[in-house]
This record gives sequence, C-alpha cells and structure tokens, in this order.
Amino acid sequence: MSTRKILIITPYAGRTGSEMMMGYLLNRFNRDLFQLGLCTLQPGELLNDLPPDVPTFTAPHHFSVVQKLQNKFGENPIFRYLRNVQKQFKADIWYLNTLVPAFLLPLAQELGVRVVTHFHELPLEYMALKGEAFRRLITESDRIIGCSEIVCQRIREAGGQRIELCHSLIDHSRIKIQPDRVQKLRQSLNIQPHEFVWVMSGQSTYRKGFDLLPDFAEQLKGSPARIIWLGQVIDDGFVTYTQEKLKHNSGVRVDVLGVQREDYYHYLSLADGFLLTSREDPFPLVMIEAAALAKPIVAFNSGGVAEFVQEEMGEVVDSWNVRDVVTVLQKVMNKELIFNAEKAKNRAQQFDVSVIISRWETIMRQL
Repeated sequence: MSTRKILIITPYAGRTGSEMMMGYLLNRFNRDLFQLGLCTLQPGELLNDLPPDVPTFTAPHHFSVVQKLQNKFGENPIFRYLRNVQKQFKADIWYLNTLVPAFLLPLAQELGVRVVTHFHELPLEYMALKGEAFRRLITESDRIIGCSEIVCQRIREAGGQRIELCHSLIDHSRIKIQPDRVQKLRQSLNIQPHEFVWVMSGQSTYRKGFDLLPDFAEQLKGSPARIIWLGQVIDDGFVTYTQEKLKHNSGVRVDVLGVQREDYYHYLSLADGFLLTSREDPFPLVMIEAAALAKPIVAFNSGGVAEFVQEEMGEVVDSWNVRDVVTVLQKVMNKELIFNAEKAKNRAQQFDVSVIISRWETIMRQL
C-alpha cells in the first residue's frame, strides 16, 4: 500500500491546544502509512519541536510591497505560496487545523486536493467566518473531524456532513515532574501549608473566562483558596479591565503568571485543584493534563469537560453562576467531595497520543 501524503495547514504553529495536538501526532504517526508535512500561516515554537522527517513550510505573513500589490489586484500571496508548496510536496490531502485556514478551501478544490477540516471550535468562534465560508466548509470538506462529541453535535446541527469524532489528546511522556522544583515554586509564591491552590490555564480571553477571576476571588473570600492563572496574557482593553479590577481585589490572592513554558507542568503539579472558568471549551488539553496529575476538576458545563469528567474526578456545574461553582470549590477544599486520584489518572491515560492516534489514522486511511 502506498503512503498517503497529508499537508497539515495550521494557523500559528504555537502552543494552543489545537496545535499542540498536531505536534504530538506529527511526532508519533505511522511512517509506513503516511507522509506528513506541516504548513503554518505564521511561524511559531511548534516548528522547533518536530521530527526531522516532517517537512515544514511557512506561508508569507509580512507581505512585501509587491505581495501587497498582488493581493490588491486579486492574487493572494498565500495562495501563490500554497500552489508552489503543492507542486513540491504533492499532497493527497490538505488538513485544515482549526477554522483559521478555512479560506484555503476554494484553492484546494481548484487544485483537486481533498480537504479534511479539524474543528476545535464551538459556536462562539464560528463568528470568525463569513456565513457562506462556514456553510461551504461544513458541507464541502471531504471529511470533518470534531475534537469532542459536543463539537460534532454542533456541526451536525449546522448541516455538516461526513463528520468523525477524534478526541483531543496529550503526550503523557512529556509530563515530567521534579519535586524539588515544585517546592521551590511554592516557596517563591509564598504558598502556606494551609492554602489550597486552584490553577487555571488558557489565553486571557472572554471565552476562557479570564474576566471572572475577580468574581471568583471575591466569592472565595475567607477560604484557604489561592488562584493561579497560567497562559498568554493579551494586551487589550478586556485584559486591562480585568487586571484593574484585580488591583482592588479584597478576596483571595490571585497570581496571573502568564506563559510558563519551562515550568508549566510544575505549576500544574503544585496545584491542589484545577478550575476551568471557560464559557466555551471544546475539549481542553489542560483538563486532561490536570487529571493525569491527579487534580480534582471543577468547571462550568462549557463543552467537552462534561464528556471527560466522571464520577469521583471532580464536578461539572450546570449553571453559569460563579456562586454555584464556588460552592463546589468549597466542598473540594473541605474534602466533602469524593475524589479518586487513580480514576482521574486512568481516565487521562485514555486520551494519550498512543491511544488516540490509531483512531486518527483509521479516519485518514478511510478517505
């Protein structure tokens, strides 16, 4: 059987969950079945974490004067670049990772290349596309992969066709914890023995519920809770508004630590619990990572978390009221909620790349 050539096209080659998942797959796929390449619309850190047998391409993102003129008169420089990439790589399939590369669907059809679209989004993010572009994507892609059942359900509701479920995944082999380093971080944050640390992780956006930090801090006042937020802190008015509110916070301490690449897993490890504040989240990788580190999970019913969290792993709250979530947080801190660490770790293991990759490869071989 000849190998199938797949060009994965991704937005930023960054550290978002959707792109980390692609990175794990690119390191572990079956070379006897597939040849994979990666084209990114912007250069990112993921490019430094790929095996040498995976060719990479970076589309133009800072247009020259000539490219700007070409674009103005109807020739998109990214289209021209992708035409050349296709001549060189000769992909059988273009794999659009997230909705961002959706604008490339007409080009793929023009070149006679089949298209797989991997949805990592729920409806709040559909507004990024024009209506017609969204309709074409969900009806004309040769295959759609949803990263959770709730994502697949939303696509079906919108009239999507040829949909397959392939859950998001992590690579457990990368979770390496040094207890001495964890202890040093606890000391640097002056975490006291009686304090209960809740960690969140994600971009500082409305979808991720970053603006709810002051509300959680106030509602937890008088408890032993501490809150740590990890992830990219965007310089915009929304974040500035939230940070100004936090300056006047009279509740529990909140530390917004930003991106912690080297110590990411150590910060997750020092936590006593994981709090998911997202308003929408398809199937967050950090949720799986928290379970792998045996942390109880508390969340709004924001999407894929309800598929993942089982009994004795934490609780998903069917309410958008911060007070209702805080009630559950208090139960966890008071040990009134049964938590089974082994069950959490075993559940996380079901979403390791070594398990999920066979499902992904099956879907791709069926095309």
